Amino acid sequence: MYVDFVSDDHFKDCVRHVLEPYNNATQLKISLEEAIDRGDIFMSSLFSNVVDPFKMTFEIEKIGITEWVKKEILRQLDKSVEQKMGEFHQKLLGGVSGWEDLQVGNEVDLKNEEENIFIEIKNKFNTCSSDALKGVRRKLEEITRANHEARAYWAYVIANSVLRSGEDVWIKKGFNKIDNVKKVWGANVYELVTGSPDSLEEVYSILPKVINDVLFETEAVEISVLIDEIIVLLEPHLQEIQNNIFNIVFRNR
Repeated sequence: MYVDFVSDDHFKDCVRHVLEPYNNATQLKISLEEAIDRGDIFMSSLFSNVVDPFKMTFEIEKIGITEWVKKEILRQLDKSVEQKMGEFHQKLLGGVSGWEDLQVGNEVDLKNEEENIFIEIKNKFNTCSSDALKGVRRKLEEITRANHEARAYWAYVIANSVLRSGEDVWIKKGFNKIDNVKKVWGANVYELVTGSPDSLEEVYSILPKVINDVLFETEAVEISVLIDEIIVLLEPHLQEIQNNIFNIVFRNR
Protein backbone atom coordinates (compact mmCIF):
# COMPACT_ATOMS: atom_id res chain seq x y z
CA MET A 1 0.00 0.00 0.00
CA TYR A 2 1.43 3.36 -1.02
CA VAL A 3 -0.27 5.45 1.71
CA ASP A 4 -2.99 4.58 4.18
CA PHE A 5 -5.45 7.37 3.38
CA VAL A 6 -6.23 6.66 -0.30
CA SER A 7 -6.29 3.45 -2.31
CA ASP A 8 -3.41 2.50 -4.59
CA ASP A 9 -5.70 2.60 -7.62
CA HIS A 10 -6.82 6.13 -6.79
CA PHE A 11 -3.23 7.28 -6.27
CA LYS A 12 -2.23 5.85 -9.64
CA ASP A 13 -5.20 7.49 -11.35
CA CYS A 14 -4.05 10.86 -9.98
CA VAL A 15 -0.52 10.26 -11.25
CA ARG A 16 -1.84 9.27 -14.69
CA HIS A 17 -3.72 12.57 -14.79
CA VAL A 18 -0.47 14.50 -14.37
CA LEU A 19 1.49 12.33 -16.80
CA GLU A 20 -1.16 12.68 -19.48
CA PRO A 21 0.35 15.83 -21.08
CA TYR A 22 3.58 13.96 -21.74
CA ASN A 23 1.59 11.87 -24.18
CA ASN A 24 1.45 15.07 -26.20
CA ALA A 25 5.00 14.31 -27.31
CA THR A 26 3.62 11.49 -29.44
CA GLN A 27 0.98 13.80 -30.91
CA LEU A 28 3.63 16.44 -31.49
CA LYS A 29 5.69 13.97 -33.50
CA ILE A 30 2.66 12.97 -35.58
CA SER A 31 1.80 16.63 -36.15
CA LEU A 32 5.34 17.36 -37.35
CA GLU A 33 5.31 14.38 -39.73
CA GLU A 34 2.03 15.55 -41.24
CA ALA A 35 3.17 19.18 -41.52
CA ILE A 36 6.44 18.19 -43.16
CA ASP A 37 4.55 16.02 -45.67
CA ARG A 38 2.38 19.06 -46.50
CA GLY A 39 5.49 21.20 -46.93
CA ASP A 40 4.78 23.64 -44.08
CA ILE A 41 6.49 22.75 -40.85
CA PHE A 42 5.08 25.88 -39.18
CA MET A 43 1.59 24.37 -39.29
CA SER A 44 2.67 21.70 -36.81
CA SER A 45 1.59 21.89 -33.16
CA LEU A 46 5.17 22.68 -32.16
CA PHE A 47 4.47 26.24 -33.33
CA SER A 48 0.86 26.45 -32.09
CA ASN A 49 2.10 28.59 -29.18
CA VAL A 50 3.84 31.83 -30.08
CA VAL A 51 7.62 31.55 -29.86
CA ASP A 52 9.62 34.63 -28.86
CA PRO A 53 12.08 34.99 -31.75
CA PHE A 54 14.39 37.29 -29.77
CA LYS A 55 14.68 34.93 -26.82
CA MET A 56 15.05 32.08 -29.30
CA THR A 57 17.99 33.87 -30.95
CA PHE A 58 19.78 34.38 -27.65
CA GLU A 59 19.32 30.73 -26.75
CA ILE A 60 20.33 29.43 -30.18
CA GLU A 61 23.55 31.42 -30.05
CA LYS A 62 24.22 30.12 -26.55
CA ILE A 63 23.22 26.44 -26.83
CA GLY A 64 22.63 25.78 -30.55
CA ILE A 65 19.48 25.26 -32.60
CA THR A 66 19.16 21.54 -31.82
CA GLU A 67 19.31 22.08 -28.07
CA TRP A 68 16.86 24.98 -28.40
CA VAL A 69 14.33 22.73 -30.12
CA LYS A 70 14.70 20.11 -27.36
CA LYS A 71 14.24 22.84 -24.74
CA GLU A 72 11.16 24.23 -26.52
CA ILE A 73 9.53 20.79 -26.73
CA LEU A 74 10.12 20.19 -23.02
CA ARG A 75 8.88 23.69 -22.18
CA GLN A 76 5.59 23.05 -23.93
CA LEU A 77 5.14 19.67 -22.28
CA ASP A 78 6.12 20.97 -18.83
CA LYS A 79 3.70 23.89 -19.10
CA SER A 80 0.84 21.42 -19.45
CA VAL A 81 2.12 19.39 -16.51
CA GLU A 82 2.39 22.51 -14.35
CA GLN A 83 -1.29 23.19 -14.96
CA LYS A 84 -2.08 19.69 -13.73
CA MET A 85 -0.31 19.95 -10.38
CA GLY A 86 -3.09 21.74 -8.50
CA GLU A 87 -5.51 19.19 -9.94
CA PHE A 88 -3.24 16.40 -8.69
CA HIS A 89 -3.58 17.52 -5.07
CA GLN A 90 -7.30 18.13 -5.49
CA LYS A 91 -7.90 14.70 -7.00
CA LEU A 92 -5.69 12.87 -4.50
CA LEU A 93 -7.26 14.49 -1.44
CA GLY A 94 -10.70 14.00 -2.94
CA GLY A 95 -10.12 10.26 -2.53
CA VAL A 96 -9.75 10.47 1.26
CA SER A 97 -12.67 8.98 3.16
CA GLY A 98 -15.32 11.59 3.93
CA TRP A 99 -14.08 13.98 1.26
CA GLU A 100 -15.47 14.74 -2.17
CA ASP A 101 -13.67 16.16 -5.19
CA LEU A 102 -16.23 18.56 -6.65
CA GLN A 103 -14.19 18.96 -9.86
CA VAL A 104 -14.37 21.95 -12.17
CA GLY A 105 -17.25 24.40 -12.13
CA ASN A 106 -18.55 23.87 -8.60
CA GLU A 107 -18.56 26.17 -5.59
CA VAL A 108 -15.16 24.93 -4.36
CA ASP A 109 -12.73 22.08 -5.09
CA LEU A 110 -13.15 19.84 -2.03
CA LYS A 111 -15.91 19.30 0.47
CA ASN A 112 -16.39 17.28 3.65
CA GLU A 113 -20.11 17.19 4.29
CA GLU A 114 -19.87 15.66 7.76
CA GLU A 115 -17.17 18.04 9.01
CA ASN A 116 -18.75 21.00 7.20
CA ILE A 117 -15.43 21.98 5.60
CA PHE A 118 -14.99 23.52 2.14
CA ILE A 119 -11.64 23.97 0.42
CA GLU A 120 -10.48 25.86 -2.65
CA ILE A 121 -7.05 24.38 -3.36
CA LYS A 122 -4.17 25.65 -5.48
CA ASN A 123 -0.72 24.26 -6.06
CA LYS A 124 1.18 27.49 -5.37
CA PHE A 125 0.58 30.66 -3.40
CA ASN A 126 0.81 32.81 -6.54
CA THR A 127 -1.37 30.62 -8.79
CA CYS A 128 -4.24 33.12 -8.65
CA SER A 129 -4.09 36.64 -10.03
CA SER A 130 -5.17 39.43 -7.68
CA ASP A 131 -8.66 39.56 -9.17
CA ALA A 132 -9.03 35.77 -9.14
CA LEU A 133 -7.99 35.66 -5.50
CA LYS A 134 -10.64 38.24 -4.64
CA GLY A 135 -13.13 35.96 -6.36
CA VAL A 136 -11.99 33.03 -4.22
CA ARG A 137 -12.41 35.14 -1.11
CA ARG A 138 -15.95 36.18 -2.06
CA LYS A 139 -16.87 32.60 -2.81
CA LEU A 140 -15.65 31.40 0.59
CA GLU A 141 -17.49 34.23 2.35
CA GLU A 142 -20.71 33.29 0.57
CA ILE A 143 -20.35 29.73 1.83
CA THR A 144 -19.97 30.82 5.45
CA ARG A 145 -22.77 33.37 5.08
CA ALA A 146 -25.18 30.68 3.90
CA ASN A 147 -23.87 28.09 6.36
CA HIS A 148 -22.78 29.68 9.64
CA GLU A 149 -21.15 26.50 10.95
CA ALA A 150 -19.06 25.94 7.84
CA ARG A 151 -15.31 26.42 7.69
CA ALA A 152 -14.09 27.60 4.30
CA TYR A 153 -10.42 27.44 3.35
CA TRP A 154 -8.16 28.87 0.71
CA ALA A 155 -5.46 26.18 0.51
CA TYR A 156 -2.13 26.20 -1.29
CA VAL A 157 0.53 23.53 -1.08
CA ILE A 158 3.63 25.55 -2.03
CA ALA A 159 4.07 28.66 0.12
CA ASN A 160 6.21 31.75 -0.47
CA SER A 161 6.69 32.64 3.18
CA VAL A 162 9.21 31.81 5.86
CA LEU A 163 6.55 29.71 7.55
CA ARG A 164 6.27 26.86 5.02
CA SER A 165 3.23 25.24 6.61
CA GLY A 166 0.43 26.64 8.70
CA GLU A 167 -3.20 27.57 9.17
CA ASP A 168 -4.74 30.90 10.12
CA VAL A 169 -7.75 33.16 9.67
CA TRP A 170 -7.46 34.66 6.20
CA ILE A 171 -6.92 38.40 6.63
CA LYS A 172 -7.20 40.12 3.27
CA LYS A 173 -7.10 43.83 2.51
CA GLY A 174 -10.51 45.17 1.52
CA PHE A 175 -12.41 42.35 3.25
CA ASN A 176 -13.78 41.99 6.76
CA LYS A 177 -12.21 39.47 9.09
CA ILE A 178 -14.33 36.30 9.26
CA ASP A 179 -13.10 33.67 11.69
CA ASN A 180 -14.46 30.78 9.63
CA VAL A 181 -12.79 31.93 6.42
CA LYS A 182 -9.27 30.60 6.71
CA LYS A 183 -6.12 29.91 4.76
CA VAL A 184 -4.05 26.76 5.11
CA TRP A 185 -0.79 25.93 3.40
CA GLY A 186 1.99 23.38 3.09
CA ALA A 187 1.78 20.17 5.09
CA ASN A 188 -1.22 21.54 6.98
CA VAL A 189 -3.35 21.22 3.82
CA TYR A 190 -2.87 17.48 3.85
CA GLU A 191 -3.20 17.28 7.62
CA LEU A 192 -6.55 19.10 7.45
CA VAL A 193 -7.90 16.46 5.06
CA THR A 194 -6.19 13.28 6.25
CA GLY A 195 -5.75 14.03 9.95
CA SER A 196 -2.06 13.11 9.77
CA PRO A 197 0.70 15.73 9.98
CA ASP A 198 3.01 13.45 7.96
CA SER A 199 0.71 12.74 5.02
CA LEU A 200 2.22 15.30 2.61
CA GLU A 201 5.71 13.91 3.23
CA GLU A 202 4.38 10.38 2.78
CA VAL A 203 2.96 11.32 -0.62
CA TYR A 204 6.21 12.95 -1.69
CA SER A 205 8.33 10.01 -0.52
CA ILE A 206 6.30 7.37 -2.33
CA LEU A 207 5.59 9.42 -5.46
CA PRO A 208 8.61 8.20 -7.50
CA LYS A 209 7.51 4.59 -7.02
CA VAL A 210 3.92 5.36 -8.03
CA ILE A 211 5.11 7.22 -11.13
CA ASN A 212 7.35 4.34 -12.15
CA ASP A 213 4.59 1.80 -11.52
CA VAL A 214 2.23 3.80 -13.74
CA LEU A 215 4.85 4.18 -16.48
CA PHE A 216 5.57 0.45 -16.36
CA GLU A 217 1.88 -0.40 -16.63
CA THR A 218 1.30 1.91 -19.57
CA GLU A 219 4.47 0.87 -21.39
CA ALA A 220 4.83 4.43 -22.57
CA VAL A 221 7.68 5.42 -24.84
CA GLU A 222 10.29 7.42 -22.93
CA ILE A 223 10.06 11.16 -23.51
CA SER A 224 13.78 11.35 -24.28
CA VAL A 225 13.34 8.77 -27.06
CA LEU A 226 10.41 10.67 -28.57
CA ILE A 227 12.30 13.95 -28.44
CA ASP A 228 15.28 12.38 -30.20
CA GLU A 229 12.93 11.08 -32.91
CA ILE A 230 11.41 14.55 -33.26
CA ILE A 231 14.89 16.07 -33.61
CA VAL A 232 15.69 13.64 -36.43
CA LEU A 233 12.52 14.82 -38.20
CA LEU A 234 13.47 18.46 -37.67
CA GLU A 235 17.16 18.34 -38.55
CA PRO A 236 16.69 19.11 -42.28
CA HIS A 237 14.48 22.09 -41.32
CA LEU A 238 16.41 23.66 -38.43
CA GLN A 239 17.86 26.50 -40.49
CA GLU A 240 14.42 27.19 -41.98
CA ILE A 241 12.96 27.44 -38.48
CA GLN A 242 15.67 29.86 -37.35
CA ASN A 243 15.38 32.02 -40.47
CA ASN A 244 11.58 32.21 -40.67
CA ILE A 245 10.35 32.31 -37.07
CA PHE A 246 10.42 36.14 -37.06
CA ASN A 247 8.09 36.28 -40.08
CA ILE A 248 5.79 33.70 -38.50
CA VAL A 249 5.43 35.75 -35.32
CA PHE A 250 5.33 39.30 -36.70
CA ARG A 251 4.32 39.30 -40.36
CA ASN A 252 1.57 36.69 -40.60
CA ARG A 253 3.49 35.49 -43.67
